[in-house]
Amino acid sequence: MTRRIAIGTVVIAMVMVVVGLAVFAYVGRAVREQAQEELFRQAEATGVLIEAELEDIEIAPGARIETQLRRVRVEAARTLERARIVGGHDMVEGALLVGGRSFPLSLHQDLMDSLPPDLSEREVLSVEIDGTETFATVQRIPLANSEIVIAIGRTAPLLPIREFNRALLFTIAVGVVLVAALGVSMAGWIGRRLSGLESASRRIAEGDLTARAPIEGDDEITAASVAFNDMAEELESTRLREREFLLSIGHDLRTPLTTIRGYAEALDDGLVSVDEACRAAEVLHASTDRLSRLVEDIMLLARLEAQEFTLQPEEVDVGAYVAGIVETYDVRADSLGIEIALEVTDHATATIDPDRFGQICSNLIENAMRYTPEHGSVEVSVGSEGEIVRFSVSDAGPGIDPEDIDRVFDRLFVAQHYRPIRPEGSGLGLAIVRGIVEAMGGTVVVDSTPGAGTRFSVQIPT
Repeated sequence: MTRRIAIGTVVIAMVMVVVGLAVFAYVGRAVREQAQEELFRQAEATGVLIEAELEDIEIAPGARIETQLRRVRVEAARTLERARIVGGHDMVEGALLVGGRSFPLSLHQDLMDSLPPDLSEREVLSVEIDGTETFATVQRIPLANSEIVIAIGRTAPLLPIREFNRALLFTIAVGVVLVAALGVSMAGWIGRRLSGLESASRRIAEGDLTARAPIEGDDEITAASVAFNDMAEELESTRLREREFLLSIGHDLRTPLTTIRGYAEALDDGLVSVDEACRAAEVLHASTDRLSRLVEDIMLLARLEAQEFTLQPEEVDVGAYVAGIVETYDVRADSLGIEIALEVTDHATATIDPDRFGQICSNLIENAMRYTPEHGSVEVSVGSEGEIVRFSVSDAGPGIDPEDIDRVFDRLFVAQHYRPIRPEGSGLGLAIVRGIVEAMGGTVVVDSTPGAGTRFSVQIPT
């Protein structure tokens, strides 16, 4: 980014120079043309004045011109001088052209002598008089037998090129320096700001999830740093949950494995009698079932998180389907002294994956039964609203603290923080429920009051 800013600064400086030169050329040309037009206008005005003063001049053929001009030369010189002063010119000179000869009408003829005789009107010529550059133009006044030529000159240039160039170049130079300084300063400032973010990123990549980017100011870089820190906190929290999950799963796996191993060694050593064989088989069967359930839940949760989860939707009578699932838990509920109540408000048909929806229902019902005390009740309700299927399960358990609501669906969170009355299951049921519901495009929410039970509500589009 700093390199791009530096390159951008150079490009902007070059553009400023090009634009400045273009503006200089355009303004210079416009000012020069305006100055020339003003010089032409003054020449014409001076010519009109001289013509009015000398309109009675008539050069008779054959007579001595010097004799005829003697009477008007003084008046002509006075008129030319007055025109110079009024017009603010440096030089105003005149001459009378008769028969190819030039006769001066002004006291000085330096400008007239420096101009070519064929100089046309509305043409500016630069000549040098006494070492000074002078810009001049002429105005021709035709008479009966002759022509008056008026020459106007100014020693000041039509356009103060040096001063204009100096001011323009100084302005461009200051602009370029300021832009360059600003670019370098911004590049350095942004570089310093980004260095903290880069350092934190490298530390995160190396495994230090405690690294955080510095927060300074209130701009886009600060927003990026805040987002980075949020990500780092989430990664750290996820890593911690992963560690806790692995430790808990390791413990849950170790328990049935230890049981299976103990009975296997006892059988191998012949320590299990015939009378105890049936009991050993029951224990081994229960341990393998628990181990199999735990492994299946882990694999299912892994597929959900890896988004390798497929659905096979079909037309399902949701009310009847849930009623069939609830019926499978009646015997177990009676043995635990728990009552399961089902309320079906309608038997809407929906296009859903029945197996996955059955996993949602089973996991929520089993979770409710684990936390419902003896003589308590689990309430299941099914209904629909428009194109939404509603399914909810309420228990009579201890409830969930408000500060833990947001973490209810984290893996093993409920099992570790709220001791169930019946500690069975993998502790991954609620996490699996959320994963399946989200895969089906639905939502699941929890509403709980400490000491008054918990209600899980699922909404899935049909």
